[in-house]
Amino acid sequence: MAECGRVDSHTMDKSITLPPDEIFRNLENAKRFAIDIGGSLTKLAYYSTVKHKVAKVRSFDHSTKEAASDKLYEISVQEEVTARLHFIKFENAYIETCLDFIKDHLVNTETKVIKATGGGAHKFKVLIERKLGLKVDKEDEMSCLIKGCNFVLKNIPHEAFVYAKHADSEFRFQTTDPDIFPYLLVNIGSGVSIAKVESEDKFERIGGSSIGGGTFWGLGALLTKTKRFDELLQLASKGQHSSVDMLVKDIYGGSYGYLGLTGDLIASSFGKSATADKEFSKEDMAKSLLHMISNDIGQLACLYARLHNLSRVYFGGFFIRGHPLTMHTITYSINFFTKGEVQALFLRHEGYLGAIGAFLKGAEEDNPNQYSWGENYAGSSGLMSVSPDMYPMQRARSGTFDMLEMDRLDRQLVNLPLLQEPSSYIPDTVDLTEDAPAREYWLFCFEDALDGVVKRAVASQPDMPEAAVRAEKFRQKYRHKLQTLRYQPFAYGSLTVRSLLDTREHCLNEFNFPDPYSKIKERENDVALKYYQKVVKSLEELSWEDRQFALVRGVLAGNVFDWGAKAVSDPLLTAESDTSQKRLATKVQPNFMFSVGMGRAIHTNYFATLSCESLKLAVIKNSWLADRLGGKLFSVVFKYEVPAGKPSQEAAVLTP
Repeated sequence: MAECGRVDSHTMDKSITLPPDEIFRNLENAKRFAIDIGGSLTKLAYYSTVKHKVAKVRSFDHSTKEAASDKLYEISVQEEVTARLHFIKFENAYIETCLDFIKDHLVNTETKVIKATGGGAHKFKVLIERKLGLKVDKEDEMSCLIKGCNFVLKNIPHEAFVYAKHADSEFRFQTTDPDIFPYLLVNIGSGVSIAKVESEDKFERIGGSSIGGGTFWGLGALLTKTKRFDELLQLASKGQHSSVDMLVKDIYGGSYGYLGLTGDLIASSFGKSATADKEFSKEDMAKSLLHMISNDIGQLACLYARLHNLSRVYFGGFFIRGHPLTMHTITYSINFFTKGEVQALFLRHEGYLGAIGAFLKGAEEDNPNQYSWGENYAGSSGLMSVSPDMYPMQRARSGTFDMLEMDRLDRQLVNLPLLQEPSSYIPDTVDLTEDAPAREYWLFCFEDALDGVVKRAVASQPDMPEAAVRAEKFRQKYRHKLQTLRYQPFAYGSLTVRSLLDTREHCLNEFNFPDPYSKIKERENDVALKYYQKVVKSLEELSWEDRQFALVRGVLAGNVFDWGAKAVSDPLLTAESDTSQKRLATKVQPNFMFSVGMGRAIHTNYFATLSCESLKLAVIKNSWLADRLGGKLFSVVFKYEVPAGKPSQEAAVLTP
């Protein structure tokens, strides 16, 4: 990374305000700090514990309850403590202000050491130790990058993506492969380092180059007199490299068919500048320089990938930083030199890899890798494009602070063993990132339903007078997330109905609303359980075939009552109906998968292929979706599937 100059407190920016509920959150419980300081950006990491409310279901033994007033189903709200990882990225100009802020708000004094990595770790060592009173313990930069890369690839779905500039969806996110190894990591800082990663603890730097981001920055400054890296990229985005570069057609008058070279291919970078008697624009020179550096890096990466027989090549580092132009030029280079056999892969959180790795090295006694971690959408900024055409509000924010938060999950996530091909499994039926009409429709639906969710959230906590204030904060935060996703649908990976629901749930949890529908569920399930024994007894009296159809009809009838579906909830509210959904649970064999309820068989797993028999049931309670699927409102989906080569005797009976 390029040097950022002498550390001078007079040059540090102190004009910003840092609200603790938005930037450095939960500092009162923070410990185990780590920092990654590059030439222009600082990435800070820390661990905290977070108290939040969870809804717990308590189901009673209905066989011992006699009185009609006795409760059979109850939801209680309890307080739990969970672990959270915080990562904040900001410009080096703000580092002194940020360190002062942390010092003023830090309560935990047990932390004595801060892990540090990056080219600026030594430069800012004295400042960090003086401000925070912590000893700086430096870690190797490459090992931190790889440790961080392994972590995000394992824990964050849709972390990796292919960039396609001219496609309907620029960002094509990759499915999460259970086995992330081996891969090639190309880190482009001032120079280029190329590492082959074979396992969690085994990697090797197999090559590199002195021609990297620093070369682009340095030569660009000499050619254009522009000193800022981002300004150079902005110049390049407006330039025409063909004004400066000599193309194949400039030499041969067209393509060179015998060698398979098209006429628009660059034959010589800056080739025209030696003979043309004219001044070249800054934009054209910056564009030519970007192509020259990117093509060189792309070819080098391809050669190493082929030499080591690797098909997964991830690019990261200061040179990338999510800039569409750099991703496009590297993608073009990789496609050209490998004829499409190798894809250039980029990471949503590549800027955090060093900080994540340094943090993990300092937290080894807690063994964070034994847990699964999930991105907390409520506290994370998401991937923000720096395209000049993007939403102005986001462009302004992306240049100041960027956040990533990850919560430790209750259980370690593993792949469902019943999947036929776990590596190709895609849980979601429709990718709203690519389907613009569907995206617009569902974003409208979730925003339209927001008032109702707020009302339910307040009603779920009648004994808490401050619930209305918290609910209003939830409304503002979730609405802001929806607005962001309208302009940046790729912010959290592939946008789906499921991810919209997850984002809403994360925002609700942020303001201590574990389940807005808890009171409704409690009332309806309590009534339903009072009929349970009678329903089971009546089912037992039926023949086997009639029993199967009765079970299916009962499940589908129960699934109709869905307070999250406007087509159902509006009539129920108007009629003040006290009808309760009666959901029947059936004990199934271990080699049978049963998927039903609230869109689970439509929005997710509709195309999932399993190694066992499966039954997917749903009632279409959305007129727009019904029309899209070629049906009518309240149409039924009944999808019974038998794996190829595994005939079932019951198949003919269950298939309508």
